[in-house]
Amino acid sequence: MGERIAIGDKLPFFVYDTPYSAQNRFRDLLQRKSPLVLVFMANFGHPITRTFASRYAETYSALQDGGFALVVRSRADKLSGSIGPDTLPYPLLCDAEGVLYDHLDIPQSSSALMTYSLEGWRILREAKRQGYQAVKGQMQQLPLTLILDKDGTVLFCHYGASLTDVPADCEAMQSLLEELDLVPDVPELETLLEDEDFPDFDDENFDEFDTFH
Repeated sequence: MGERIAIGDKLPFFVYDTPYSAQNRFRDLLQRKSPLVLVFMANFGHPITRTFASRYAETYSALQDGGFALVVRSRADKLSGSIGPDTLPYPLLCDAEGVLYDHLDIPQSSSALMTYSLEGWRILREAKRQGYQAVKGQMQQLPLTLILDKDGTVLFCHYGASLTDVPADCEAMQSLLEELDLVPDVPELETLLEDEDFPDFDDENFDEFDTFH
């Protein structure tokens, strides 16, 4: 068992499998889009994981200033028949053996009262109506939400107290990035106009740009 990660710590680089590709480098994922919101949840077959995976897919376009990836305790080969490269708009990292979960000391609990929020109970009740059967006494995997920079340094860390204690959707992730001041600075128009290198478009020098030729 590892130990809990904290802000300022660095997540080690590793390789991971998805349902549609093997031996991907986590370093490359960070380089493609950072800051990266990384959410660890239970196996993909769990009703709560499936519910949030769908929410994240539906709202993915709201995440404008960072990337996102979901980590699940599932075997990539078991999911490959139903999840292809175009199924989800974000990467789905598979860690069936729980190597990362153990390394980061993400807790599990056998207490349903401790792990299910009101929202979790509602999701589970609806899943049971559709035929889902939970295994009594089964350990429940609690979640973890991280925000990482391109070098894997932790900028935000939250160990969930219940199975639904994760960002509600990608809009919530974008709001979190903004609250933490992790979005890129966009120059104000007034600042651009005051910049000494910005051309002065007055009537006298307008013609020199030869705009209409």
